[in-house]
Amino acid sequence: MSRWRGQTLTLRLALWHAAAVLLVVLALALFVRQVIERRLVVELDRQLRIDFDIIEGQIEDAADGKLHWPLRGAHGEEGYARLAAWFEVWSEEGQLLLRHWPVPETEAHARPGPPSGQELRFYSAEVEPGLVARIMERPGRVEHRDVRLRVLRDSSGLRRTQQELVRVFLVGMPLAALLAFGGGWLLARRALAPLAGMAARAREITARSLSQRLPVSNPHDELGRLGTVFNETLERLENSFDELRRFAADASHELRTPLTALRVAGEVVLRDQRDSAQLRETIGAMLEDAQRLQDLVESLLALARAEAEAQPLQRTPVACGVLAREAAENLRVLAEEKHQRLVVEVVDGFTVAGDAGLLRQALLNIVHNAIRYTPAGGRITVHCRRRQSEALIEVEDTGKGIAPEHQGRLFERFYRVDKARSRAEGGAGLGLAIARAAVERHGGRIELESAPGKGSVFRIVLPV
Repeated sequence: MSRWRGQTLTLRLALWHAAAVLLVVLALALFVRQVIERRLVVELDRQLRIDFDIIEGQIEDAADGKLHWPLRGAHGEEGYARLAAWFEVWSEEGQLLLRHWPVPETEAHARPGPPSGQELRFYSAEVEPGLVARIMERPGRVEHRDVRLRVLRDSSGLRRTQQELVRVFLVGMPLAALLAFGGGWLLARRALAPLAGMAARAREITARSLSQRLPVSNPHDELGRLGTVFNETLERLENSFDELRRFAADASHELRTPLTALRVAGEVVLRDQRDSAQLRETIGAMLEDAQRLQDLVESLLALARAEAEAQPLQRTPVACGVLAREAAENLRVLAEEKHQRLVVEVVDGFTVAGDAGLLRQALLNIVHNAIRYTPAGGRITVHCRRRQSEALIEVEDTGKGIAPEHQGRLFERFYRVDKARSRAEGGAGLGLAIARAAVERHGGRIELESAPGKGSVFRIVLPV
């Protein structure tokens, strides 16, 4: 088995094709042999019926009580072997009355017994050494005497025909196998040629050349669909690598700014002689930068946890109304500092199965984002309702809205709509990415409805 698997697919397909053709030819040979044999036997039986009628009408009952056949032959006893049909006439008591045999009586080797039974019977038997005959037995009537007639015909022609058929197929089957193997080889090579091209191109693709694609000659057949699937996989890998590069670059940029501020503040403290008040102010700024670093690292860890699909979720029943109220209470102080109204509206109570911590983090990020971008005196409303088999948690704000060109990239890592806002005001751009990853881990999605000047609605959709 291991040696068979070690062969090329082209060779294995060619061998399978040859084996299948051989089986078909063998089955066809057996079928043809049976059909021809049956037709020849039927023809012999028909001739035997004709012979029976002729012989029954020609046999005479002589005055001496014996039967005579006047058409014994033009050459006497020597003509027996040249006759097409032979026969025997038996009495009902089992006594042989007349015999016309392939050889003279003095040279006969076999003397078969009387016919058995009173019904019509056909069969084949060896009547002399090397001579197989087709035999018909049937009750008859010679003038006024009831007899049993046995009519025979030489069936060597049938045997010769069968032997010729066997020889033809014995010669033809190896030739058919050779032709089938060659045809299967060419067909397999032609059919698998696109696969070889795809394999050669796949060897050339590396992490630096993910933009290349496998050649697809016919996208509608099986190999074409396989190549299309591989190309889609390569596209996803390319997007993942690009996203990873952007993430590394953005994370480096976000980490560099607070680290640079910490280093500069430390150098200033070491270089300049300042009083205790200035020193405390500098240390306070350093602590703020350190806190910003810690918040960024925690956001990155939260994002990694939200996207860690290999780690199974700890699913428990989570009440959406309770989740919304907890998120609102945690952020109510921030809303009050900006003189905003934070309202929770629960239409009906229902639960979803999920990780309460991840869902809480996702909702907190969305509500926090709404508070951050809603002007003072605005309103943020958290709705909880059900739509058929889906749970909806909507965060609606009265902010300035989001332009359509930004909505498609809003959930990307480190993406901020207003590049001019400081990181302290605008955040690191990870909150919505964390929210989307957490919701998608639960088999849900986040929908966005927004227009400039009309506020925004972030909708978390989860299966109930």
